[in-house]
Amino acid sequence: MADSTNGRTDPRWSLFGTDPFPILLGDGLVAGSGGVGELVAPHNRQVVGRFSVPDAGQIEQAVTAARAAVDGGAWSRLTGRDRGDLLRRLAELVEKHADELAFLEAVDGGKAISGVRSNDIAVSLEALDYFASRASFRAGAAVDTGDPVVHHRSRWEPVGVVLEILPWNGPLWTGVQRMAAILAGGNAAILKPAELSSASFLRLAQLITQVGFPPGAVQVLPGPGRVVGEALVTHPGVDLVSLTGGVQTGAHILGLTAASIKRTVLELGGKNPNLVFADADLPSAAMWSAIGGFSNSGQICASGSRILVQRLVYDEFLAAFVAHAESFVVGDPLDPDTQLGPVNGASQWDKIWEYVEIGREQATVLTGGVRYDDPVRRDGWYIPPTVLADVAPNCPAAVDEIFGPVVTVTPFDDTAEAIRLANDSRYGLTAGVFTSSLTTAGTVTDSLAAGQVFVNQWFGTGGVAIGSQGYKQSGLGGVGMEKYLQQKNVFTRLT
Repeated sequence: MADSTNGRTDPRWSLFGTDPFPILLGDGLVAGSGGVGELVAPHNRQVVGRFSVPDAGQIEQAVTAARAAVDGGAWSRLTGRDRGDLLRRLAELVEKHADELAFLEAVDGGKAISGVRSNDIAVSLEALDYFASRASFRAGAAVDTGDPVVHHRSRWEPVGVVLEILPWNGPLWTGVQRMAAILAGGNAAILKPAELSSASFLRLAQLITQVGFPPGAVQVLPGPGRVVGEALVTHPGVDLVSLTGGVQTGAHILGLTAASIKRTVLELGGKNPNLVFADADLPSAAMWSAIGGFSNSGQICASGSRILVQRLVYDEFLAAFVAHAESFVVGDPLDPDTQLGPVNGASQWDKIWEYVEIGREQATVLTGGVRYDDPVRRDGWYIPPTVLADVAPNCPAAVDEIFGPVVTVTPFDDTAEAIRLANDSRYGLTAGVFTSSLTTAGTVTDSLAAGQVFVNQWFGTGGVAIGSQGYKQSGLGGVGMEKYLQQKNVFTRLT
């Protein structure tokens, strides 16, 4: 196994530049005056680049520019078709520079470059295309008021200035998807990439300047959440705060916005149950469960990290599932054969190993759970796909969101027990059901406390257009384009 990043002979390394990535302020790229952050490659823990951080004055300038854009500025005067055309122009640039964006995401985020190309870039392009079409169409309604001379109609209008706080596990596709929805609705977007992984989105910010968006329509301000993030969250000129991240961060943001009753939308984590019944197609269930549990090294909020298996087929399923876990190619994220890269960050790496040790003490480690010592992986934040079996429902490894390639497996006897175990969680993001019975599938999906349920698969197409809302602590507020809009009802007396 070779490390293709040694020597940095690939010309794409120049994308990281010698100077820090600039911020996108107003309608241009400028150096941040608030210091410099470092971009660290998870595959070898080395600093590979830097990014500018805005100071308080530049944050104020950004909000002022965004307010001017929506309060009568050029952006607010564009038609929906105009906004859609700009998004399509951005899509053309994303497609043209897809290899650059994939490279940056793989190096800075540790994601396997093959997956970035097939998923992250594809979802980004799908989102730009979909929301470009939505920009000129907003559903409305008319209700019979009961008075023949009073006419009613409803319309959706932009909220105004939206702050979108991006996650570190998928900065490109989540950022593009959220940004496209914000802009399609006519809002101004201020995007704050995660401090931990921001290179791909900062490169996107450079491309955005080539599109022709009016000043203030879209701005990108990276930096520490406690500094840049909080200044933007609490700024009175920001109308809506949207976060994709963890529950703890979401709770903190709610505390910051509570005093001003600012609209706050949270898309949070999950500890998602995956129910495998005895009548399921076990080879298929094992394959999909491995995809659901280990994709992106388990760093997906919708991962199926908590597998519940009917006792009649428990051993048979485990044998097939472990074989899939052991088949993943874990290595250099720039190697096209790599399927799983390292996890993103030292604190995350340490936390995952703590849960592995808990599993070693309270369950059975069937595969994984041992640190790599080979020349390629020993210096990075690599963790092998790890399967913990015979896990008690109250074991911390089965309760907490680990956010790494660690999957717990627990047996159940009947449908009632499966549903009870699945719903015994503070989270309610996704869930999965594997069965050949339509009756079982219907009964169980109706009973699961989750905003998204996969039946005989894990993950699915169409998520950009559909949008899903997490239950319980997995989400708060709206989803899709509608979360960035507000409804106005108009009553008109005709005589």
